[in-house]
Amino acid sequence: MSPAGDAPVPGHGFKVLAPWYVCERGGFDRFDPRARTPALQKYDSAEFVRGLVSDPRQSLRFDGTEDVWSYAVPVPLADRGSGRARFATHQLVRTRLRKLYQPSHERFYGLVVELFCDRPGLPRPQSADGLEVGFVMRRRRVEMTAQPGVLRKLAHQLTSDLLAAQRDGGRDRRVHGSEVEDVLWADIAHRLRFETAHRELLDQVGLETETQAWMAGAAGGQWRALGTRPPKDRPEDQEQELPMWRLPSRSGGCPEGAPPERSLWFGVVPTSSGEHDDFGVPKLDEHHIYEALCFVRRAPRPGHEHCPRQTSWSEPTEPFRLAPFFDPEGTKNRRISLTLPDLRAVAARAGTSPGPGGVAITSPPGSQMSFDPGGGTPSGGSVGGTLPRTCTFALEIFMIVAFFLFSMFLPIVVFLFQLWWLLALRFCLPPSLSALAALKTFFDGGGKLSTMGAAELVELDELLGSKGAAAQLKASGAIKDEHGADLLNALVPPPSVPMYTPQPEPPVTDPLCGGG
Repeated sequence: MSPAGDAPVPGHGFKVLAPWYVCERGGFDRFDPRARTPALQKYDSAEFVRGLVSDPRQSLRFDGTEDVWSYAVPVPLADRGSGRARFATHQLVRTRLRKLYQPSHERFYGLVVELFCDRPGLPRPQSADGLEVGFVMRRRRVEMTAQPGVLRKLAHQLTSDLLAAQRDGGRDRRVHGSEVEDVLWADIAHRLRFETAHRELLDQVGLETETQAWMAGAAGGQWRALGTRPPKDRPEDQEQELPMWRLPSRSGGCPEGAPPERSLWFGVVPTSSGEHDDFGVPKLDEHHIYEALCFVRRAPRPGHEHCPRQTSWSEPTEPFRLAPFFDPEGTKNRRISLTLPDLRAVAARAGTSPGPGGVAITSPPGSQMSFDPGGGTPSGGSVGGTLPRTCTFALEIFMIVAFFLFSMFLPIVVFLFQLWWLLALRFCLPPSLSALAALKTFFDGGGKLSTMGAAELVELDELLGSKGAAAQLKASGAIKDEHGADLLNALVPPPSVPMYTPQPEPPVTDPLCGGG
């Protein structure tokens, strides 16, 4: 393949294909069209490069549920399950589009290819001397033109089809208007059957796609249609290229003897970036669809230095989207543990001489705030100061105050915005066993939220983690009487909270072992 801007590769170029172990697992060889796609490999450790270099065969399987792009649709109350599911106001609809998570989600990705000479039989290269191997990230941009009603109907039909595939019965789910094109385009790369079934509607949609490259230069970077030149007022630039490195040849797992010599190369796929374009828009986001293409350049032979370098390109990888930073399916993979300051130890420290540590905060002149706390209602605020003023606080003070504010505002957010499902995302260990037992007895005996007495309200406050929260919940009537047991179930922490463990790819032995 030769993308726009590159001349066709003359004879004796390279074929940039999937590595041998991907072909072995898939049951095809390097001549099969399925071998033309570079391999995206998943890992769950920041040290993944060490493992990849040691044995590129070892990576994690892409999960059909966890590793695909999804979008949320509302679930009517009558269709919700019991227990914790009773408070889930939305459900995720999963497409077939690959999703890559960010490093903050404890997910990392490599890109691996194997080089072959572009000659009959696709022989393996004898040497890597003079080769430059790398890859580029490109994105697909789509514009849809159609009546809004047509796009909405298509998005609803697609949502129903995907829900039916998830064994949900295919009930209609409404998609927010701003997400209609996202839903349609995210799945367009993988849905031939849907196109056949809804051809009449699709014929009313004008679809224009454009492949864009990240062009970087002295003026910074910007996404631009592949093959187009920069505007007149912008300096010359070129497509940003990312490096790939050759893997050692010890990847075959041969039980005896030296492993066969192969030309395997790998790169690290970026799933987040601090780069922005001229308008402050991030280079990478969760809205666009991306793909990676690998290239091989070979320097001219001695005596032919005047000739251009020969470039061979791979096919693009499977299309993928990037997970946002606060993707719940990503954040659940990373646990952060903190222990609040021990007030007794902090009090004891107050009786000793302060050390050099702490957080020193300097307020510049004219920036020093003063006010009367007023017993909880601040007043008389002013800003002044003629000299810089530095105050040093023990670090523990910040954590104590921050957690107090969080604890105070969490129930306010829940009640003010009726976000009852937030209750299911908080649990404390160990739970109050006496409160659980008392409330279970109450609900099992036919008790309802509306008939809870003072004793039951105190027990529910204990589970909610906020005094007076149970009384407000009872008075609001936001949760139906018959759902009291479901509320209790949502507040009970599970027996254990196992981390999701992705499964490894199955082992495979190089068919060239033993000289085959």
